[in-house]
Amino acid sequence: MEQFAKKLRDLFRHKKAIGWDDIFLLKIGRHFRFGKNKVIVGRNQLENQMIQEKKLEMDYIFEVPDCGSPFTLLQGPKTKKAVEMAARITARYSDNKDKVVLVKYGRNRPVKKILVTPAEQSEVDRLNLTL
Repeated sequence: MEQFAKKLRDLFRHKKAIGWDDIFLLKIGRHFRFGKNKVIVGRNQLENQMIQEKKLEMDYIFEVPDCGSPFTLLQGPKTKKAVEMAARITARYSDNKDKVVLVKYGRNRPVKKILVTPAEQSEVDRLNLTL
Protein backbone atom coordinates (compact mmCIF):
# COMPACT_ATOMS: atom_id res chain seq x y z
CA MET A 1 0.00 0.00 0.00
CA GLU A 2 2.92 2.33 0.74
CA GLN A 3 4.24 1.92 -2.82
CA PHE A 4 0.82 2.81 -4.27
CA ALA A 5 0.68 5.91 -2.05
CA LYS A 6 4.09 7.06 -3.32
CA LYS A 7 2.97 6.65 -6.93
CA LEU A 8 -0.33 8.44 -6.22
CA ARG A 9 1.47 11.41 -4.60
CA ASP A 10 3.77 11.62 -7.62
CA LEU A 11 0.76 11.58 -9.97
CA PHE A 12 -0.95 14.46 -8.13
CA ARG A 13 2.32 16.40 -8.01
CA HIS A 14 2.99 16.14 -11.75
CA LYS A 15 -0.37 15.90 -13.54
CA LYS A 16 -3.26 18.36 -13.44
CA ALA A 17 -5.98 16.43 -15.31
CA ILE A 18 -6.12 12.91 -13.88
CA GLY A 19 -8.29 10.19 -15.41
CA TRP A 20 -9.24 6.65 -14.43
CA ASP A 21 -6.57 5.21 -16.73
CA ASP A 22 -3.93 7.18 -14.78
CA ILE A 23 -5.15 5.59 -11.53
CA PHE A 24 -5.27 2.14 -13.17
CA LEU A 25 -1.67 2.45 -14.37
CA LEU A 26 -0.53 3.07 -10.78
CA LYS A 27 -1.39 -0.56 -10.00
CA ILE A 28 0.89 -2.11 -12.61
CA GLY A 29 4.57 -2.10 -13.53
CA ARG A 30 7.67 -0.39 -12.22
CA HIS A 31 7.39 3.42 -12.11
CA PHE A 32 10.25 5.85 -12.73
CA ARG A 33 10.39 9.66 -12.80
CA PHE A 34 13.01 11.94 -14.35
CA GLY A 35 12.23 15.61 -14.80
CA LYS A 36 8.81 16.02 -16.41
CA ASN A 37 8.83 12.44 -17.69
CA LYS A 38 7.39 9.28 -16.24
CA VAL A 39 8.23 5.75 -17.35
CA ILE A 40 6.19 2.65 -16.53
CA VAL A 41 7.81 -0.73 -17.24
CA GLY A 42 5.69 -3.87 -17.51
CA ARG A 43 6.79 -6.80 -15.35
CA ASN A 44 5.04 -9.57 -17.28
CA GLN A 45 2.94 -10.26 -20.38
CA LEU A 46 -0.33 -9.19 -18.73
CA GLU A 47 1.12 -5.85 -17.61
CA ASN A 48 2.63 -5.32 -21.08
CA GLN A 49 -0.83 -5.82 -22.57
CA MET A 50 -2.41 -3.41 -20.07
CA ILE A 51 0.22 -0.77 -20.85
CA GLN A 52 -0.62 -1.05 -24.55
CA GLU A 53 -4.35 -0.77 -23.86
CA LYS A 54 -4.14 2.19 -21.46
CA LYS A 55 -1.57 4.35 -23.24
CA LEU A 56 -2.66 7.75 -24.45
CA GLU A 57 -2.21 8.89 -28.06
CA MET A 58 0.80 11.06 -27.18
CA ASP A 59 2.59 8.36 -25.14
CA TYR A 60 5.44 6.28 -26.56
CA ILE A 61 5.83 2.50 -26.23
CA PHE A 62 9.31 0.89 -26.10
CA GLU A 63 10.44 -2.74 -26.45
CA VAL A 64 13.56 -4.75 -27.22
CA PRO A 65 12.82 -6.91 -30.29
CA ASP A 66 13.58 -10.63 -30.57
CA CYS A 67 13.99 -11.34 -26.85
CA GLY A 68 12.00 -11.30 -23.64
CA SER A 69 11.24 -7.62 -23.21
CA PRO A 70 8.98 -5.43 -21.15
CA PHE A 71 6.76 -2.88 -22.79
CA THR A 72 7.71 0.51 -21.46
CA LEU A 73 5.45 3.55 -21.50
CA LEU A 74 6.98 7.03 -21.78
CA GLN A 75 4.77 9.93 -20.66
CA GLY A 76 5.74 13.59 -20.84
CA PRO A 77 7.90 15.55 -23.30
CA LYS A 78 9.51 13.33 -25.96
CA THR A 79 12.94 14.95 -25.91
CA LYS A 80 15.98 13.09 -27.22
CA LYS A 81 17.19 12.70 -23.62
CA ALA A 82 13.80 11.32 -22.45
CA VAL A 83 13.61 8.83 -25.33
CA GLU A 84 17.16 7.65 -24.63
CA MET A 85 16.51 7.21 -20.89
CA ALA A 86 13.27 5.28 -21.50
CA ALA A 87 15.12 3.06 -23.98
CA ARG A 88 17.96 2.47 -21.50
CA ILE A 89 15.47 1.49 -18.77
CA THR A 90 13.70 -0.85 -21.22
CA ALA A 91 17.04 -2.45 -22.13
CA ARG A 92 17.87 -2.88 -18.44
CA TYR A 93 14.75 -4.97 -17.80
CA SER A 94 14.91 -6.98 -21.04
CA ASP A 95 16.46 -10.43 -21.39
CA ASN A 96 19.07 -9.00 -23.80
CA LYS A 97 22.37 -8.84 -21.87
CA ASP A 98 24.48 -7.25 -24.62
CA LYS A 99 26.49 -4.11 -23.86
CA VAL A 100 24.63 -2.24 -26.61
CA VAL A 101 20.95 -3.00 -27.15
CA LEU A 102 18.59 -2.14 -30.01
CA VAL A 103 15.32 -0.73 -28.67
CA LYS A 104 12.29 -0.01 -30.83
CA TYR A 105 9.78 2.71 -29.93
CA GLY A 106 6.91 4.76 -31.27
CA ARG A 107 3.46 6.18 -30.62
CA ASN A 108 1.13 3.42 -31.83
CA ARG A 109 3.69 0.73 -32.63
CA PRO A 110 7.40 0.52 -31.89
CA VAL A 111 8.84 1.32 -35.35
CA LYS A 112 11.68 3.78 -34.65
CA LYS A 113 15.03 2.38 -33.48
CA ILE A 114 17.70 3.50 -31.04
CA LEU A 115 20.91 1.81 -29.84
CA VAL A 116 21.58 2.25 -26.13
CA THR A 117 23.59 0.88 -23.25
CA PRO A 118 21.28 -0.55 -20.57
CA ALA A 119 20.74 1.68 -17.54
CA GLU A 120 22.87 0.85 -14.51
CA GLN A 121 21.14 -0.48 -11.39
CA SER A 122 22.14 2.67 -9.49
CA GLU A 123 20.36 4.80 -12.14
CA VAL A 124 17.10 2.86 -12.02
CA ASP A 125 17.20 2.84 -8.21
CA ARG A 126 17.59 6.63 -8.17
CA LEU A 127 14.65 7.13 -10.58
CA ASN A 128 12.34 4.47 -9.07
CA LEU A 129 9.29 6.06 -7.41
CA THR A 130 8.83 3.28 -4.86
CA LEU A 131 12.34 3.02 -3.41
